[in-house]
Amino acid sequence: MIRPPEQPPEIREWVMSDGARLRGRTWPAAKPGRTPILYFHGIQSHGGWYEWSAARLARVSGAAVVMVDRRGSGMNRDARGDVPDGGRWLADVSELADALSVDAAGAVNAARVRLAGVSWGGKLAAAWALANPGRVEALLLLAPGIFPRVDVSFARKIEIGVSLVSNPTRAFEIPLSDPALFTSNAAAQSAIAADPLKLTHATARFLYHSARMDRMCARARAGALHVPTTLLLAERDRIIRNRETRQWAERVCAGGLRLRELAGAEHTLEFEEPTAEFEAELDRWAAGGGD
Repeated sequence: MIRPPEQPPEIREWVMSDGARLRGRTWPAAKPGRTPILYFHGIQSHGGWYEWSAARLARVSGAAVVMVDRRGSGMNRDARGDVPDGGRWLADVSELADALSVDAAGAVNAARVRLAGVSWGGKLAAAWALANPGRVEALLLLAPGIFPRVDVSFARKIEIGVSLVSNPTRAFEIPLSDPALFTSNAAAQSAIAADPLKLTHATARFLYHSARMDRMCARARAGALHVPTTLLLAERDRIIRNRETRQWAERVCAGGLRLRELAGAEHTLEFEEPTAEFEAELDRWAAGGGD
């Protein structure tokens, strides 16, 4: 959407166990046998924002890269900004990982996957890795949204709490309406503002379960994440809290941690200039240097 990919994706659809149909983007494997990569987008965004980095990961790794638009977001028009419960997000990841691990006979072989996640998607990737450590080969977290700097007001939290009981599908505005929160790139800001697929509202239960996932990740015990992890932060991030995120990673990551803060960058590293440092870190992780 913002930066054209080296290779355009194929659009596919997956049917989840509860009947939900999720559309997404795929880049096929160029080298058979390489561990596939699942890539997760943020709360307001969708896979179209990250086609450039996804295509680059596919080229450098030779692996299949799959970026499915989260249910109720992006190309998925049903139940916008909603989820029945937080476990459904994790179940969606499990089912997508299983779909990437089906052998020629049609059986799931429980092969491992690599996970990449941006912002809210980084939180989802971390949560699934914590719950399924034996299935994750490597983890790439791009400004993960575990410790948000931007939040709804206290009064709005009261409204959301009341709605959880009286009207859990009531929609509330996501407090990220200013594109400048994501990037200082003027062209990217304009594209974000004009994007008809971006998610502007989420239901009370979505916001509640999202906050619960924050707490679940934040409270993970020391050394709980036995996965080689690369954490990339943006020095000028106004959406997440870098210090708390860094401290969390240093406490939780026991499988090896590579931590880099990109100087002068805003939250969405995909859109920042210059890109050399970001490209180098993507290439390193994609090539297998995740630790």
